[in-house]
Amino acid sequence: MFLTAVIVDDEQKGIDGISILINRYVKDLRIIGCTTIASDAIKMIENYKPDIVFLDINMPEMNGFELLDKLEWRDFNLVFTTAHEEYALKAIKAKAFDYLLKPIDHEDLSETINRIKNNRIKNEKNNSLSDYENLFKNINSEAKDKILVISKAGIESLDITEIICLESQSNYTKIYLNNSQTIISTKTLKEFDIMLCATDQNFMRVHHSYIINLQKVARFLPGQDNVIMSDNQKIPVSKRRKEQFFKWLSV
Repeated sequence: MFLTAVIVDDEQKGIDGISILINRYVKDLRIIGCTTIASDAIKMIENYKPDIVFLDINMPEMNGFELLDKLEWRDFNLVFTTAHEEYALKAIKAKAFDYLLKPIDHEDLSETINRIKNNRIKNEKNNSLSDYENLFKNINSEAKDKILVISKAGIESLDITEIICLESQSNYTKIYLNNSQTIISTKTLKEFDIMLCATDQNFMRVHHSYIINLQKVARFLPGQDNVIMSDNQKIPVSKRRKEQFFKWLSV
């Protein structure tokens, strides 16, 4: 499946960064327009009608949310790019397909594009709602202390206080629970990042492959940059996530 994209970022280095990652790691995606000016982006999106729009949130002329309000044509997959995780929930409410945290990781980018492709195939077959609609439905329909988890066994309502940590396993996520229980979910870790980390301050993405429940942290090993969880699992804390984790430790 061949897709087209427009990149909107007020800094040229932001555009260059995404362009390099797309050209190097993503197949069948062609960049048809780039701009650092929000008003030009509106014309570009309306005229080019891309499949995907990568949109920066913090821009001086108007922010990404204000730009969206001015668009008459919205039949594209929206991917916000931001250095601020606190925008995640607002991005979902703006019906973004996904958001990518700067500096953008090429695996996160590839995962997002693959989900967009899979979602378009599903929509063509009329088999399911789009991914962002499912995410939005989960966040708004469930109680704050529960989430819906789709596994091979079916759909389960899971008490989030039972979660110790979550581990990425390609397009699946392994959820570790109290009493040594585990569940393999068909959702990606990125989806749980949006569902949990953006809505519950007890959860944090500490590594590309892990989300932890901060209430289940037993101790931190600073020399190794590892967290020991309540079930004695050793979870790595990546360099890019370390500052956020240290802020939590200092509270």
